[in-house]
Amino acid sequence: MSAVAVSAPSRASQWQRTFRRYLGLTLNIFPPFLYLLIFFYVPMGILLVISFWKSGFMSLEPIFTLENYRVFLTTPIYLRALWNTFLIATGSMALLVIIGYPIAYFLARVAPGNSYLILYLLIIPVEINFLIRIFAWKIALGPSGVINSTLMQLGLIQEPLGFLLYSKAAVMIVLIHEWLPYVVIPIYLSLRGIPQEVIEAARDLGSNRLSIFLHVLLPLSVPGLFASFVLVYIPMLGEFAVPALVGGPSGYMLGNVIENQFLSAGNWGLGSAIGFILLAVTLVLVALVIKVAGLEELM
Repeated sequence: MSAVAVSAPSRASQWQRTFRRYLGLTLNIFPPFLYLLIFFYVPMGILLVISFWKSGFMSLEPIFTLENYRVFLTTPIYLRALWNTFLIATGSMALLVIIGYPIAYFLARVAPGNSYLILYLLIIPVEINFLIRIFAWKIALGPSGVINSTLMQLGLIQEPLGFLLYSKAAVMIVLIHEWLPYVVIPIYLSLRGIPQEVIEAARDLGSNRLSIFLHVLLPLSVPGLFASFVLVYIPMLGEFAVPALVGGPSGYMLGNVIENQFLSAGNWGLGSAIGFILLAVTLVLVALVIKVAGLEELM
């Protein structure tokens, strides 16, 4: 009888502890979940519904149709904007990794005090309003800008380079400047976490610098590369301010098409459909990167 009497309060106490633990977990999760539900999932759900409604110039009827998606998939200018978006974002991301990886590697190998100072200097420009930065690049890349003026004074060119502004190249230059810190920092953190003993062991086994990079540093820094991909590549696919100000007709991206449909054409149905097509393309690209990089265990 005494064993039963003791075990019953013990079970009740264990149940109370479990209840408190799950209650605390629920109370911690519920506020951010409610925030996401109200300000993210509900608006997305509304736009998803609108994308299947009949719409036109400043008109929207709750009639189910696939016309908005058909219009996008059969209109060459929209498909060209999708292709432009993919080219610009992919090219910019590749150049960001090529530029950012050596910087991150250098930061990971210098003393912490120096690396923090360099990171601070790298982040400072990001704190400036992004519109000011875009206009600064617009002036610098213009026919009378500092780049063309310097090249002409050095005698390297006879007339201003026209491709520096209102082109894909201009969009990529500004995007690289805008997103470089967000590529460097995740890669830097991954490289910083690699013990120096691992590199020394590879050297002792006869590996040269290239072999160490390909077989040690690069595989161990894949999580950082993936983090930079998520932080940078996905937002770049939706860029509209940079191509609108420095891209011109050849640098037109899908974000500009969506902006135009909502703010100028007043076609919310088509704009919503294009937005979800871009979302689908983004999810496919992320899934491919996860599969190719073998990062399924991180998800």
